[in-house]
This record gives sequence, C-alpha cells and structure tokens, in this order.
Amino acid sequence: MRKFFFLLKLLFLFLKKKKIIQSNYNIGKKTWFGTGGKAKVFFQPECLNDLSLFLKVIPKKILIYVIGSGSNTLVRDGGMSGVVIKLNNGFSDFFYDKKKKVIKVGGGLKNLTLIKYCLKNSIGNFEFLSGIPGTIGGSLKMNAGCFGQTISENLISVDIINRSGECLFFKKEDLKFNYRNTAILSDWIIVSAVFSAKKSNTTKIQHYINKISTIRKKTQPISSRTSGSTFQNPESYKVWKLIDKVGYRGKKLGGAQISEKHSNFLINNGNSSSLDIELLGEQVREKVYSETGIKLDWEIIRVGKFIKN
Repeated sequence: MRKFFFLLKLLFLFLKKKKIIQSNYNIGKKTWFGTGGKAKVFFQPECLNDLSLFLKVIPKKILIYVIGSGSNTLVRDGGMSGVVIKLNNGFSDFFYDKKKKVIKVGGGLKNLTLIKYCLKNSIGNFEFLSGIPGTIGGSLKMNAGCFGQTISENLISVDIINRSGECLFFKKEDLKFNYRNTAILSDWIIVSAVFSAKKSNTTKIQHYINKISTIRKKTQPISSRTSGSTFQNPESYKVWKLIDKVGYRGKKLGGAQISEKHSNFLINNGNSSSLDIELLGEQVREKVYSETGIKLDWEIIRVGKFIKN
C-alpha cells in the first residue's frame, strides 16, 4: 500500500511538471455561469496515454467528473471533491475521409470549430450545432440538439475511455440515444467520434447558419451569463410556455434571474451565486408542478457540494 501511494505521488508530480494537473482550481469561474467553487484536482490530459495511465492509477473510490466547455454545467458553491477532467488540445483533432464520406473528430473539439470546417469544405447537416455551444464529447454525452436535430443523427461510432482507463469502441446503436440522454456513463470519457459527412452547397450551409444565428439573437439571452436551456421539455409541452403560464418570466432571486427574453434560460446578472441559480430553478419546478402537475427535469448538469447559507 505504501508503495502504491508513493507511485501515485510520483504520477501527480510528473503530471504537474507537464502543467496539466492543478490543485484547488477555480473551476466554477470557467463555466458559462461563472459561479461556484473550486475543484480539488483539475486534470487536462494532452494525450490518450496520459489519460489512460491516470485513470488506471487513481483509486476507484475517487470520483471523476468530465467537463467540456462548461456551457451546460452549474458548479455548486461548495466546490468539487475528486477529480475534474477536461480534455486538452490533443483531443481537438479532426480528419475528413473524402472517399468514405466520414469525419473523425476529437472529443475535446469545440462545436464551433467543426462548424467552420464543415462550412469551408461544404459538408452539410451539421449547421444546427452552431446553436449549441460546447464540445463534441459533451454534446454527445447528453445527445444535445436544437432546431429539430440532435448530434447523434449523423453519428456512426465513438471511442471511449472508461473509469479503469480501458479504451472501448461503440457503434451508435449500442449507446441508446434518446432525448437528452444516452447509455454513456457519467465517468466515461468520449475521446473521439466518427460522423457521416455528406457534401452540400456552401451557400445553403451558410444561409442555415445565418438563420440559426438570427433566431438565437432574437429569442435567447446569448449576451448574458447563461448555460442555455435550463429544463428539458416534457413530452408534448414547451417549458417556456409552462413557466410563462405560472408568471415566472423575469423572476429574480439574489443575482439570478429567469430571462425576460426566454423563460427557459436562467441567467447570472453579475453577482449571482450558484445557490441563487439553483434555488430559483427549484422554485420554478415547484411552481410549475403545483399549478400544472407537470414535473420539470433539469437539463443543466449540477455538480459539487450543495451549501445553503
């Protein structure tokens, strides 16, 4: 046992020297809400070998949380124990195989980067991703979507590293994609994905991207500190309509507010705590349920230690 902890310490020092691991990292400020506490350990692997070795050595009792760009995450004010992993630039590569008509992308690649590449190379059916901030891995994990499309529609397969540091391969049908949910476990890390890549007209692609941008600017608080849609749409209902029905559009709690522009968006007005945001969200859920009997499920991922003042 003593030898094990000695080796663990050596690994930590090795990774710290490479400047890819930090202690007490202010992870909350890196999310789109810009609120919340620190991560006890923050690890940004640059390559598959570092990631796999780290997961094999770290004891299984230590919790692992994977974060993409932080665009759909609320870190609670009490911070996060365990290890937060964010894939670094080594997982942001992509390769377009023109003959096979597929594109392979890293799990850490930003959606916007993929969109720009697809536009430049006249690859269609990815335009909707311009309306989804985040990374490919994070988007796949929750089967993100908007404007009638989801990221899994073009998917062929994914490569994943599990909690034990083992590399796994899955075809799309193995992962049971449905509305904002998949069979991908919370501590699995998507390191790459393969999508079908069909040619399209560049002008058509640009027109659709422009259309999405116009709609978002008109209907969403994109200039505010927000993490996008707060709650999942219940079957046959639109959340924003339910929130409007109970009169909660624009409601405030501390520095948090339900957006006047789109009532399914919680925003940080500049001085909000994570507690303000979460409690306001819970107030919405309780009010909607008491008046309509409909339960709202969070779409935003809440992590860390809950501390109530």
